[in-house]
Amino acid sequence: MTLIELEHEARRRLWEQDVTDTPDLEARLLMQKATGLDEVGLITHRFDALDDTARYMFGTLLGQRLSGRPMAYILGHRGFYDLDFTVDERVLIPQPDTETLVEDVLRTTKADPDLAILDLCTGSGCIGITLAKHLGCHVTLSDLSEDALKVAGINAKRWLDEGQYTLVHSDLFEQISGTFDLIVSNPPYLTKEWIKEASEEVRREPVMALDGLGRDGLAIIRRLASQVRAHLAPSGRVWIECDYRQAATVRTLLLANGCLSVYIEKDLAGKDRVVVGATDHVRAAD
Repeated sequence: MTLIELEHEARRRLWEQDVTDTPDLEARLLMQKATGLDEVGLITHRFDALDDTARYMFGTLLGQRLSGRPMAYILGHRGFYDLDFTVDERVLIPQPDTETLVEDVLRTTKADPDLAILDLCTGSGCIGITLAKHLGCHVTLSDLSEDALKVAGINAKRWLDEGQYTLVHSDLFEQISGTFDLIVSNPPYLTKEWIKEASEEVRREPVMALDGLGRDGLAIIRRLASQVRAHLAPSGRVWIECDYRQAATVRTLLLANGCLSVYIEKDLAGKDRVVVGATDHVRAAD
């Protein structure tokens, strides 16, 4: 079979098994991964027969996708904001909703090499690395998972200068010292029931990065909120991603623990997604 015939067959199988809403795109990406060709190359060689190695690789990749393995894990990377990040089963796959957090930080913060950022529960490092690159400052990337920190380290080395980042293995603030101008976090916040109800792809992601613990999924965020004020510098701010069903509670938690000027940012779908708090009475967006 030619390249184009195999791609059409993959598209058909992806569509029939309802694996994805974008079978054309995914079939093409799988073919690119298997052959090493770019989009132009796929067009140029569309009537060529694949050699045995590429054909076997394509079949293997397609089988993984049909079994429910997320495309980002198959491809080994995922775009986030304006950068591309290495991802695998050790970390959550960066999502467009999380770009809401990055956009609000960049909208309200001027680039300054003296800024200090802390990214708690960093995972792939996508939030903290993107911010450090745009703001031209140092970032501390922290996670309880040593495996996740290894992935964050790969991404930090790719996008940041040496000395622009620090990796810390820590359970929230336990191994964190000092204060920070910006603290950002996309912590685990799903309940066990929400995880069960999630898509097959989400359930393939590390449970440790999904399960927020407690009946409402907010046990980890409660700990974070109770300690964050002590780690914020004067005029410091904190951004926490959560589920839209939790945002009002997270706002209350930040207020109860000494944060001021707390507000909520909505994601692209218009749902409450990020809760922002400050050490002063001036709303960061003003």
